[in-house]
Amino acid sequence: MLRNYREIFALPGALKFSLAGLLARLPIAVLGLGILLFIQGTSGSYAIAGIVTATFMVVQAITNPLIARLVDRHGQARVMAPVVVIHVLALTGLLVTVYSGWWSGLIFVFAALSGGTVGSLGSLVRARWNAAVRTPRQLDTAFSWEAVADEILFVTGPVLVTALATAVLPPAGILASMAATIIGSLLFYTQKSTEPPIIRSTGADTGKVLTNLGIFVVVIAQVLLGVNFGAIDVIAVAFAEEQGHKALAGVVLSTFAAGSLLAGVIYGGVTWKSSAHQRFAVMIAALAAAIWLLMLATDMLRFGVIMFAIGLTIAPSLIAASSVVKDLAPPRRLTEALAWISTSLGFGVAIGSALAGIIIDAAGARTAVLVPAVSATIAAVVVALCFRSMDPAVRGHAARADRTVLDTGD
Repeated sequence: MLRNYREIFALPGALKFSLAGLLARLPIAVLGLGILLFIQGTSGSYAIAGIVTATFMVVQAITNPLIARLVDRHGQARVMAPVVVIHVLALTGLLVTVYSGWWSGLIFVFAALSGGTVGSLGSLVRARWNAAVRTPRQLDTAFSWEAVADEILFVTGPVLVTALATAVLPPAGILASMAATIIGSLLFYTQKSTEPPIIRSTGADTGKVLTNLGIFVVVIAQVLLGVNFGAIDVIAVAFAEEQGHKALAGVVLSTFAAGSLLAGVIYGGVTWKSSAHQRFAVMIAALAAAIWLLMLATDMLRFGVIMFAIGLTIAPSLIAASSVVKDLAPPRRLTEALAWISTSLGFGVAIGSALAGIIIDAAGARTAVLVPAVSATIAAVVVALCFRSMDPAVRGHAARADRTVLDTGD
């Protein structure tokens, strides 16, 4: 198993850009939760906190593919350097607005601006891996490592941020995110040797992204999974508070991430014979089945154990989704295509956090579990119904048939 990982890290510059990317994308694990805890801690309302967080997530989801398209056209460092500066200034504005008691509408303005300048660091790192690897097996392992790296952040980040935000400093998550963004970006974007080359468009290049049915199906499924993730973050905090242990919310969220981390490590060490779209369908179905178990949680221990079990399905689902999109996307728009994964997740997270917050305020955390359970089930059904559209062999055959019809004039 470890041989696969040693092989990819032996590639020139791979370890350096991956570790720098790990630090630079710490915000994926702490910023949304940090904003939620900061606003809830200062306002006392989960609904308001959920809406502010949703604003951040929605704008992030809208802008991520737009930024990624610019990256594909102009390069990573050239586009992202000014974006990072605006992002840090926007988060600073958010903190100053709350503590200075300025017009409350500015909270949403700065939340939106900070969300609109996050960018999809994960897609940038994966694009570097795609340029660095030599075989499909190496790419599977690289994508698995990146999913594991994400989960390392999710294991450690929520525990630290929740503890600090609830017991020491309310904006701890935001401050940690800002520091990681600044330092990580300086380390990542200065590594020019591994930055993917810009692939220029040609007259014969007609590849599409969202109009490719297989990619579109993955995007829809990721939106629904995002609803799952966004709702679970808020539900975990609220459930822990209802049990009288709010500070343990981060621990519970970390068990969720720990399950995903373990599954991701195993996934990357296996040489798979099944195709990526087959693995994606199986893991989405397993996730949908597992999430309903949260309805059985009556205390923090059971909640944590079930969260760990659900986590075992997360990394394999996300890894397979990236592989499906990579197989279907045109090379010159790969960063954009991969960014749609985080974008669609962001849309879902925004919806899920807002819905869960409203339901929690009205009926409690256990009732709000219906939000992630139903969304995951719908995702499994969509993937099952559109299974063949994600098969690159089927899509490739259809594309060749279309070109034949054009060439013959039929």
